[in-house]
Amino acid sequence: MKTTFIIRACLICLILVAVAFIALKATVWKGQPDSHFKAFKTYKSGNNSTYKRKQKIEGVTKPYSRIGRRAYEAVPVEITRVKKRDIEIFLVNNCTLEPEKQVDILAKTSGIVKDVLVEEGDYVKSDAPLAKLDDEELLLELKEAKVRKENAEMVYKRSLETFKDNIISEEEVEDKKLQFDTALVELERKHLEYKYTTIESPIDGVIVDRSIEKGDNVKKDQMAFKVADFDPILARIYVPEKDLNKIEEGQTTRIISEFLPEAEFKGRVKMVSPVVDPESGTVKVTIEIAGLTRGVLRPGIFVSVYTIVGQRQDVLVIPKKALILEAEADEVFVIRDFIVVNVDAVEIGKLSIGDRVVCKQKETTGEGALNDVDYTAYGEIVDISISLDGKLPSAVTIETVDVVDTKTNKVFDTVSFYNGQDILVLQIKDIVFGMETKAFKTRVTLGFREGNNVEVLAGLKEGDRVITVGQSDVGHGANVIIVSEEKEIGETTKVKET
Repeated sequence: MKTTFIIRACLICLILVAVAFIALKATVWKGQPDSHFKAFKTYKSGNNSTYKRKQKIEGVTKPYSRIGRRAYEAVPVEITRVKKRDIEIFLVNNCTLEPEKQVDILAKTSGIVKDVLVEEGDYVKSDAPLAKLDDEELLLELKEAKVRKENAEMVYKRSLETFKDNIISEEEVEDKKLQFDTALVELERKHLEYKYTTIESPIDGVIVDRSIEKGDNVKKDQMAFKVADFDPILARIYVPEKDLNKIEEGQTTRIISEFLPEAEFKGRVKMVSPVVDPESGTVKVTIEIAGLTRGVLRPGIFVSVYTIVGQRQDVLVIPKKALILEAEADEVFVIRDFIVVNVDAVEIGKLSIGDRVVCKQKETTGEGALNDVDYTAYGEIVDISISLDGKLPSAVTIETVDVVDTKTNKVFDTVSFYNGQDILVLQIKDIVFGMETKAFKTRVTLGFREGNNVEVLAGLKEGDRVITVGQSDVGHGANVIIVSEEKEIGETTKVKET
């Protein structure tokens, strides 16, 4: 029994080993030999005439992929360039616009509304008639008061004549004078009541509310109209106490509404409250926006107020969306261009990483005719990949200083290599080159930020290209392809003080 058990256990182990071998053969060990190794074997076997013929076409040397280079699929990205701008430093607050003047117009006498002369939205001048009340009864009372006044005046004048003849006493004259004065006051009161039958505007402005209709029985002191003066319009904001020293009367402000994205309005600080609200710790600041009579800005609109408290000139600015999300520090992907050329194994020993390179080429048309402009790319060697046996051409990677002109052809007339002492050590003519565009994570130091833009204090320089769309699919050193480049932003970029 024991021997049978051992035999069965051995068979099971053999089966497991066989299964593991088959699995490894089908997965890890599956595939073709490395292409570079195959090329190397072909070269070693002496059958390299085909390779040499492929490398020479019309006297031009074609690049051979360097040993160890892996071909990654390029990730499509959108980019923008780092630009220098003048930026405005400001505080931002939100509020609802208010008119400087707004008056509730009340009926000063009672009566039936005979006619309404204006509608909401109409612009009216001061003392302009807005509505008319029925005045027939008041007109009769006015005539009656006028008759009483004339009668009292006549009696008073007659009493003065009889007093001179000592017919009546002085007390009677005084009584007649009092009756005349009373009738005169009553007449003036009736004149005023008659005038009140016409409801007038006390200020220049716009009718923002009409509360009466024709035929209404209006009572005294009843609301009839509401008139507001839209010029100027006020924005009342509340600034934290810590920022109070940055605000002063006369400072310029910018007013922006999300409902009017294409418009921007200017205002100024009209007044700063002398007291701090103890509950909120804020100070009320009144912003005046003038010159907008019957304009697009109206009371009640919700706006953002940018109070300019300083300015910086010639600072680097990038879009905020260029920042890598969920990064431990502030980082962006910077795009760099690389040129790859092949150097013969005999000459490769003359070159070192860091050598300066000058690549020259004439721009050509589709028919091959030469244009008047020559194209030159400058850079330095960042990588040298030597072949396995030291006999095949070696790939030299050059990082360019400027962006390589994509309109040029793929052949340099001359590629010159200079060492650290600026001595020409090697020059190759009529050489085909390859292009690589890679993305590298770069840490940046940020300054002020607001909206879609952010100031860069360190880590980038003017003209650097940063990725704005596609960062999530890019890794450090990954190949990318630029599908579009954003247009320049406005001459002045606004950022918020933090």
